[in-house]
Amino acid sequence: MPIVEARDAGLEASRRQLQTLFGLDEFRPGQWEAISALGEGADCVVVMPTGGGKSLIYQLPATLDENGLTIVISPLIALMADQTAALQSLGVAAEYCNSTQDELEQRRVISRAVTRKLRLLYVSPERAVSGEFLSLLPRMPVRAIAIDEAHCISQWGHDFRPEYRELHKLRTKLTDQAVPIVALTATATERVKKDIARSLDLKNFRLVQQSFYRPNLAYSIEYASTDADKQARLLHLLERGNLREGHAGRSIVYCATRSKVDTVFEFLKFRGYRVGRYHAGRSGASRAKTQEAYSSGKVNVLVATNAFGMGMDQPDVRLVVHYQIPSSIEAYYQESGRAGRDGRPAGCALFFSKADFVTQNFIQSSGGSGGGSGTLLAQLESYGYQEDCRQRFLCGYFGETIEACGQCDRCNIGEHSGREQFLSKESAAQAIKTARATYEFSDQEIQSLLGVLREFPGKFGKRVLAGVLRGSKSRSILGYRLNNSSHYGILGHVPEEAIVRFFEQGIEKKTIGVSGTKYPKIYLASEPPTREKRAAGPSTPKRKAATGPHSDLLRKLRLFRDREARRLKWKRFMVLQNAVITRIASERPRSIDELARVKGFGASKIEKFGPEILRIVEQADTEPGR
Repeated sequence: MPIVEARDAGLEASRRQLQTLFGLDEFRPGQWEAISALGEGADCVVVMPTGGGKSLIYQLPATLDENGLTIVISPLIALMADQTAALQSLGVAAEYCNSTQDELEQRRVISRAVTRKLRLLYVSPERAVSGEFLSLLPRMPVRAIAIDEAHCISQWGHDFRPEYRELHKLRTKLTDQAVPIVALTATATERVKKDIARSLDLKNFRLVQQSFYRPNLAYSIEYASTDADKQARLLHLLERGNLREGHAGRSIVYCATRSKVDTVFEFLKFRGYRVGRYHAGRSGASRAKTQEAYSSGKVNVLVATNAFGMGMDQPDVRLVVHYQIPSSIEAYYQESGRAGRDGRPAGCALFFSKADFVTQNFIQSSGGSGGGSGTLLAQLESYGYQEDCRQRFLCGYFGETIEACGQCDRCNIGEHSGREQFLSKESAAQAIKTARATYEFSDQEIQSLLGVLREFPGKFGKRVLAGVLRGSKSRSILGYRLNNSSHYGILGHVPEEAIVRFFEQGIEKKTIGVSGTKYPKIYLASEPPTREKRAAGPSTPKRKAATGPHSDLLRKLRLFRDREARRLKWKRFMVLQNAVITRIASERPRSIDELARVKGFGASKIEKFGPEILRIVEQADTEPGR
């Protein structure tokens, strides 16, 4: 049969399978181009945006070949299980093989592949390059190899995984078979695409690449200076999207660290959201339960690290928020691209804070980032500071030129979230910091600095002594009764940075000595502390038990607070703050109206805890001795 006729026949058969088995009307852009390339035995690199339908490219041909096997390399165990289950529900012979199965189950699956009973076999990259799997590979009827999330191959990709670099071994084991390889990813720069082809030894490969432009996504940046600011903006975005309601769709809130995931989760849970959390620090069972709750709609706001999402297929995500900056532009494009996969409008908001760059740089430095953390973060910083259309910047990063999207915050400049104000605040803050660090001391002020070193030789660190001089009311100052010092508050007009800098310069010049390593304490080098003085250390006043007319009620209210915190799995301050407990004990309300007048005790607290608190107060007032 001539090539053209064969291609036409293949297209007709594929369309029938698309409609009858997968229930879809037409191929999406690029899908048939890649499918036909594989049908001709050609290697292929497919770059399509998240939600572009990459999995169909290897799944559909596999269902049409009754004798061949398609091996799919997938980096996520959960994704393997989901895709296998979806194919099995369609009657397709598909299995997966990974570390969640015992040795007997893995051998059963491999046996089915060898005996031509499978159409698709999903394998983790670690299992695929193991000696046992490679030795059995030539006995399998392999028709194609699909490598999902192929950017993991490249050391310049945002999620580089060393084991991916060994996948070229699969082809070397199949020298007797002409097996095409298709490498698929949603994010790949020119450099990454070339690295993928070189690492897999792809020859004369076809490149199928669709536009990176997502017309239904509205990108924006929220310029937030503090965590309180971020919390307020997050609530605004969720409320604007009506995301308390299940029918309004889902949202993902990405954080860079596990601790921040936990903090944001507790914050949203306390405010009544149906929220879940997902990060690698939780058990496998907990993560699976959370993912199931999110997929089923029981939870519609998910706070997660980047451990969640690769291959995630939820079409109705209406909002993706990056509470902290991601690791790179590629990571941001892929993670934000999980919004709006159903083609309906969705929002992608990035919270931009200088402190988050410090956090992300630390993460990447600790993890040995293959791409060079400085370069990756500089590109993100450029994205935050630039004045052009957000989507034009993102598409341009991947080598595509587009017109302005017309819907991001830069295109709708009247609706942007404060870039100019943020930059002016940032400049002002830097100027203040510089001014504080370059403060010049008078002779009298220097005498005060030296005086506090003489008063407390080798007993405290530079920050505590700076607090004494500035009149701080911190717990450490008041706890050690340093507010009784003759130097307390004498330099209250001087910035803390300047005082600390004075001490640090003295340490560098060796005019100030340091004792201890874990908790370094400073002293005048010319007047080192004696052993007796150093051993004595600071005196710590003993905490007295609460006494007075309200002490018993205070104790009972605190016990109630602690019990409720354990029951609700809240932090204690979320139930009742100490100041509110003190006011209740002092005012001793007898009714809901009186309780409502206690400062800091709102309507929701009255509804949850009001009757029990009134009972505790009444019981305390009727006890003997009152």
